[in-house]
Amino acid sequence: MNFYKSSYIPLVDEVAYFLYRRAIKFHNLLIRRNVKGISSKARIGSLCTIEKNVFIAQGTYLGEYCQLFAGVNSKIVIGEYCAIGNNVKIKARTHDFKKYTPDENGPNIRKEEDILIGNHVWLGDNVFIREGIHIGDGAVVAANSVVTKNIGYNEIWGGVPAKKIRDIT
Repeated sequence: MNFYKSSYIPLVDEVAYFLYRRAIKFHNLLIRRNVKGISSKARIGSLCTIEKNVFIAQGTYLGEYCQLFAGVNSKIVIGEYCAIGNNVKIKARTHDFKKYTPDENGPNIRKEEDILIGNHVWLGDNVFIREGIHIGDGAVVAANSVVTKNIGYNEIWGGVPAKKIRDIT
């Protein structure tokens, strides 16, 4: 007799899944409570990390595990009806090469610049957007890309670093 098959109880899996989903809903509630710039009509995927100074317009959705980090002196603005894939990283701050770690002489130095993402933008899974980037309306960024330059209106970009592939006609 196989012990594992005979003792399997589907109810335990259902309860565990229910508790997991409730924890994710609670996590998303905390994000919305702490970050005032998120539209009530935006959808946030599970286990996303969103800091203050982030503004997300209506109709936009973020996939799971996204990270949006703005600095104290910078912001991230995402337009209406954007599709942002899973595991996307948008960071409006980074370390300065002059002093990238804190030491006995004081804290590290951060470089901060605003990130602006237009309306109807599609970011594929695993995209990284660095500080100071502006992405125009209707742009598409392919999965696994690293965006280091501004992207214009209705353009398709992809690669590491991302390069323009073509215009959307």
